[in-house]
Amino acid sequence: MGFIKCNVRCSWSARSQHTEASWVIRDFRGQPMEHSRRSLAGVSSNLEADLTTICWAAKDRHTLHRNIVLIEISSAQALETLNNPHWFPGLSNTIEHTRQALNCFQNCYVEVVNVATNRVALKIAVSVTKDRRFQSYIARGGPSWLTDTILADAANSPSTYSR
Repeated sequence: MGFIKCNVRCSWSARSQHTEASWVIRDFRGQPMEHSRRSLAGVSSNLEADLTTICWAAKDRHTLHRNIVLIEISSAQALETLNNPHWFPGLSNTIEHTRQALNCFQNCYVEVVNVATNRVALKIAVSVTKDRRFQSYIARGGPSWLTDTILADAANSPSTYSR
């Protein structure tokens, strides 16, 4: 079995200390298999939002028995934080929870990708506040309102994930 690609994004509001989070998993052709969104309260920084979102997405992946995962994020700082937790003592609990969630997989890689690569996940996250879609869920496939974006992404997706 090959890797499942999981695009993870969030949108954080400093004013409300609220995070809108989402993930989209895709098959080797770039077609969405499942997606989810969630609203998280009491998040004090953009970096904490990124880490909390990665942790949530990893826990969902593990719960859904996806054990070989390539997680694509758009925050180089989040990856730096996970690789060098001692540089960020104020986030030690969040970092530890995220690292534990990532260590539950048979194989898991976290890679930083450009923002355009994660645009479907970002649009889902932003829809929480923009369209007042506060209901958290996990669903099969991709959201119908993003079909055009999903198809365009799939057309530009590599035919296989090499790991």
